[in-house]
Amino acid sequence: MRRVTAVAVLLLLLTALDSTLEAQDARQRQAAADAYDKGTTAYVDQAYDEAAVWFETANRFAPAAPALMQAIRSHEKNGNGARATTLALELQSTYREDASSSDFARSVLDKFATSLVRVQVSCDEDCKLDLDGKLQEYLTFFVSPDDRHRLTATFETGSKVATFQGAAGETKELTFAAPPAPPVKPIAVAAETSAESRDGGGKKPLPPLATWIGLGVTVALGAGTALSGVDALGGVKPYEDAAKIWNACTAAMMQPGACGAEEANAKNLLDKGRSRELRTNILIGATAAAAVGTGVIAFLLTDWSGSGEEAQNAGSRERSYTRLQLVPHPGGLSTIVEGRF
Repeated sequence: MRRVTAVAVLLLLLTALDSTLEAQDARQRQAAADAYDKGTTAYVDQAYDEAAVWFETANRFAPAAPALMQAIRSHEKNGNGARATTLALELQSTYREDASSSDFARSVLDKFATSLVRVQVSCDEDCKLDLDGKLQEYLTFFVSPDDRHRLTATFETGSKVATFQGAAGETKELTFAAPPAPPVKPIAVAAETSAESRDGGGKKPLPPLATWIGLGVTVALGAGTALSGVDALGGVKPYEDAAKIWNACTAAMMQPGACGAEEANAKNLLDKGRSRELRTNILIGATAAAAVGTGVIAFLLTDWSGSGEEAQNAGSRERSYTRLQLVPHPGGLSTIVEGRF
């Protein structure tokens, strides 16, 4: 009976979590489509810098070769050959099996690579890169020649900085080693355990009701997340319509401030959309946390046998003493146990 109950709880948790993840995926695909449409509009209007931002945003929401190719074209039109070539390298690496993507990437590399500096970075641990004050998401990228550049690699234990410059066509290889973690002192924690717990006969502390409450909270949060996502997506179209009206008014009036009402309406809808998006993101995180927490309660802390009588007499049993030392380090905590048994 206990095994059947635990399996039922796990299935309900997985169902709630799957529905939350599906809602998140659908929302990301919709956001990618919206960003791609905005990029296309900006590209047609020859606002190539803005178009590149929207196309790269679309690719981050839902990676796709067309979005990456359009971002490359936008950077090329805007005269940003270094960024266009960096993205072409990513396109070539990610979609090497697609002939059209590979051919397009090769043509961009052939056009710009010899006039730029290629930088190849290696880190002995996971690191994040900052190039001249801007986030650099790729370990291999291109920069302008002859200029002096500053690259910061940030690790969990600290940061390392390197400055470099190179000539056109040159390849610079930079290697970063994570700085050592600062020394920490063990934290002594006194813990008292009963003889029954020491022998492995102790009961789990929570009744089944705690798991059912957690499951109810998870399902409720999942439903709220789905509704919030639908509400957020529902505000996209009104904002786009208001923005079009504002742009049309501005183009027709040709006077600063002549379309104040239209501008205020569009910005108001944009602010509402951002708040709805933030609310949905918070609900997604809360739902996932509730699902994980309920799983921990169900399988590690809940006494499905329903017996808790022996716990009432725990104070009268023979006790032994155990001392724990918790040693924090960058990856978590290490535990050292010592005592009298």
